[in-house]
Formats: sequence, structure tokens, C-alpha cells
Amino acid sequence: MTKLVDIHCHLVPYVDDGAYDLNEAKALLREQVRQGVETICLTPHLRKGMFETDQSEIDRQVDRLRELVREAELPLRLYDSREYHFDEGFLRCLAEGRLKAMGEGKTLLVEFGRRHRAENMFEAIRLCREAGFQPLIAHVERYEPTRQDSGLAEKLLEQGAKLQVNAGSLLGWEGLRQKWLAHRLVRQGLVAAVASDAHDLEGRKPNLADCAALLTRKYGQETAERLLCTGPMALIKDQ
Repeated sequence: MTKLVDIHCHLVPYVDDGAYDLNEAKALLREQVRQGVETICLTPHLRKGMFETDQSEIDRQVDRLRELVREAELPLRLYDSREYHFDEGFLRCLAEGRLKAMGEGKTLLVEFGRRHRAENMFEAIRLCREAGFQPLIAHVERYEPTRQDSGLAEKLLEQGAKLQVNAGSLLGWEGLRQKWLAHRLVRQGLVAAVASDAHDLEGRKPNLADCAALLTRKYGQETAERLLCTGPMALIKDQ
């Protein structure tokens, strides 16, 4: 499958725990092309006390990547946003109007941590929607509340969120519990997009080609294309 769209990955160097330097970023972009990826939304972390790189520096590094893509003649379209951890930093950016949505749309990739409960997820959805954004919950299969409450995913959708699942979870790279939940969400038709969440070329590498093959085999080509192509592109284009 070609024309894959990856809307959650950490390929921007020097800004978070993703690409170590420009050389690794270039290698990751080449690997994305080899996998069949045509469109990427770069999503560096924003998390208080851990990943707080200023947006101006993010923009500078993204511009370097775009120039690299042009020079290397890689067939890639690059968009950029952030992966927003639901914390004080996110709330400050929200209040100050400094959130950067994906592509041409209003989608925000929002993640949660171990301390967060379902109530926090509902609050994040409410705040995003009140500000005019579409919340996309990152790797929803990772969170304890969604593991403990089999109906929580549906409740998140009812509140106006969309759900993203990691390809590595579907492939079984993140353990059996995450694999089981990720596949259940796909079977129930609750997932808007599958993304790589790629960070490097080893443990957290680009993997959408393998996931496309798996999804096609288990659920059919239509589902695979919806989760890896048309669904994520719709979020970027606000369709």
C-alpha cells in the first residue's frame, strides 16, 4: 500500500526524545518513504518539565527538514503540529491561543499520563472543543482508564473526540494488553487513524508498511486504507 499518511511521529531533531540529530532525521524520512508514506505530520512533544522546546525552535528545525526533503528529492509532504500532554503547559497555550493544529484543519493530538483519569480526558475534550479544536487522543490503547472501562472509548467519541492507535500496538510490539485493546477498538470501528509514533530506527521505528499488511489481512483493504490513508488525511485537511 502506498500513499500512507503518518500523523503522529517524532522525526524533528534536537527537540524531544525523537530523532537525535539531522542525520538520523534524514534516515527516518527515507525509511518512511520506503514504507510507502507520502504525507507526514510531525508532532514533537510538549510536556511540562520534560519536553518544553519553544515553538520558534520547533519551527526552525521543521524548516530544516523541509529543505532536506527538497534537496534529497524525497516524495514527501510535511505538515507539523505538536503532541500535547494534558498539563499546565497545554492549558497555558490554550488560554494564550498558542496551540498549533495539524495541517490545514483544527485537529490537536492530545496525550495523557499515568496520573490521568477518565474525568481528565473528558475535561481535555471539552476544553479543546470549546476553543474550536478537534481533539485526537493519542495512542488511546495505552491508558489505564480505557483498559479498565470497556465502554470508555465510546464515551470519548460521544463527547467529541477522535481516537488514534499506534501501529506498534497492533503489531504486538507494545505487549499483549495493548495489542488486544488496539485490535478491539479497530474491530468496533472506533479508530480514526493509525500512526507510527516513530522515534528512532531501532526500538520505535517507522512501521506503517507492516501494519498496512496486517490490517489488510485481518480486516480488509478498505479498513486498512481508512485507518492509514483517508482517515488521517481527513484530519489534516479538516474534512
